[in-house]
Amino acid sequence: MSQKDAQKALAMIERAKARGRASTVKLSRPGTPGTYNPATGKYEGGSEPITYKAPGVKIGYEQSDVDGAMVQRGDQQLYVPALGFTRPATNEQITVGEEAFTVIGVEILAPGDTDILYIIQIRGLS
Repeated sequence: MSQKDAQKALAMIERAKARGRASTVKLSRPGTPGTYNPATGKYEGGSEPITYKAPGVKIGYEQSDVDGAMVQRGDQQLYVPALGFTRPATNEQITVGEEAFTVIGVEILAPGDTDILYIIQIRGLS
């Protein structure tokens, strides 16, 4: 996908958001417990869980793209702007609206060193 196509995709997300048709996409990452301090009996230096939110638009794959291996029936593409979001990782769980999905793969559009759009292949949890 070219940078021009990415700009079109971002504009599509904004139009969907303005019409109330974009979904809220959430990705939660657990915090870390830190290290155990035997002197205090507590874990110290850990981090809190972080939840990232952004608007997103789900688009189904064309039937010709479904090969049964990499792209399975029911898989969808999720377009999410990178600004304010974080790069998802394969096998993470992501929530779109009220539905939970597994991240199968991520296409990253990043002209230069800055991510601008994530096209996330998602699969429903069974």
